[in-house]
Amino acid sequence: MNVLAAVAMVSYALLSPSGGQVQPAPKPELVRPAAKKPTTVTPRRPAEAGPCQIGVIPIAGDLFMVEKFGPLKFLDKYTRTSVAAWALDDLVVSRVRAAAPGSSVRRIPYTREELRSGGHQKQNPFFYRAAADVKGFVQFLAPKIRCDRYVVVHRHGGTQREYGIGISQYPYGGPVHLFAMMFIRVYDGQTLELTKEAPALMTDDTYIERMTHNFLGGPSTQLDRAMFPEKPADVVNNPVLREGVRTMLTKSLDKTLPSLLQQPAQTPSR
Repeated sequence: MNVLAAVAMVSYALLSPSGGQVQPAPKPELVRPAAKKPTTVTPRRPAEAGPCQIGVIPIAGDLFMVEKFGPLKFLDKYTRTSVAAWALDDLVVSRVRAAAPGSSVRRIPYTREELRSGGHQKQNPFFYRAAADVKGFVQFLAPKIRCDRYVVVHRHGGTQREYGIGISQYPYGGPVHLFAMMFIRVYDGQTLELTKEAPALMTDDTYIERMTHNFLGGPSTQLDRAMFPEKPADVVNNPVLREGVRTMLTKSLDKTLPSLLQQPAQTPSR
């Protein structure tokens, strides 16, 4: 994948649900036979408050890649479609909370425009460095909510041509793969220096596992060729693709996050 495609793939985000609350019924003496039933009011979700131990910056977003590979790379066809209804960023935040029980975990908000620009007014699309650009985005967002640590979960490429979250089809009757490849970076909240990083994998990163389960360089599952969508817009309402992605994302984050978030044991003072 060329550099321009990599830049374009680190974009988009975020939806969050809200709950409902029923209003109390009117007093009996005011009720008339024709009175309407009490309506349901949906209040706004209260803003998170209090100290932040872990700030989460999820960049799973709503972007799903449909990749149809040709016999040569320059014949590859890439399209993308929105899967905002899958709430993948919300899933990422929930897995960070599950991996850090007892810690105060806050989601760091950002807009699509901020993500697209990387927090900079000017950006050279011909010179993209993942580590430097992700760190720059953390530095840009950190003043919004001060946290002890920041965790960024973002898309990345595997060992083959797949990138991020999507589905790929190989030529000449080759396989169809559904994949969800994410990378995790942990930053110190004071210095904003990178402290830990790792790809999110569902299995141990060994040679045997890479050959048997991670041959694309990250979580993937092979599907019947009939599952490849005829139109990218068909993806969002496909339950097999949705549950496949969410399952891989959940398993890989649950496997990888605990060791990255584990704090070193403190030596008791004498």
